Amino acid sequence: MRDEQIYHEYANWKMEYNDLLKYLLENDSDLILRFKHVIEVIDHLYDKLIDTSNYSEDEDNIFETGFYYTYDQMEEIVKLLSKNYDNDIKKLERRAKDVNLLLSVIDFQNELLGVDDVEQSDLDKLLDFEKNILKYLEKREQVPETIFKSFDKITRDMFKRLDVEYYPINDIFLEIADELGII
Repeated sequence: MRDEQIYHEYANWKMEYNDLLKYLLENDSDLILRFKHVIEVIDHLYDKLIDTSNYSEDEDNIFETGFYYTYDQMEEIVKLLSKNYDNDIKKLERRAKDVNLLLSVIDFQNELLGVDDVEQSDLDKLLDFEKNILKYLEKREQVPETIFKSFDKITRDMFKRLDVEYYPINDIFLEIADELGII
């Protein structure tokens, strides 16, 4: 039996963030590129739930995963927007590349939390990256390219050493969107 509470939470969340989501989507913002397909899939699945009784457990799991991912991503954006950018989305958009780096660091942290033999030092490195990027964003300064390169090297080495294949959720949802025929 499906718990439909999450669908009510999603509807409320969509209403609460409607203006921001609409702005980001209509302006093809770089801030939403990383989870645009996730939103398309969960919107599609939400509509399917409303329109039909033919809704599988897999679709329910996909919806839940996508909604929680999108929720977390938007919470980080909203937190930055209100705390450091005076709720001015255009100011934050100037730092979109850096915000996406921050969100990637958080994604990698979450991925590592699911790895059995992860070392605390690996998580600490990612936490340090997160704090460092936040410092730049708080000052409204551009994150230096060296930090991007360093992050790429550290994560590549980390995942290779841990023998973990990292497949970003936005890529997974791109494939799902394609399979559903909605892109």
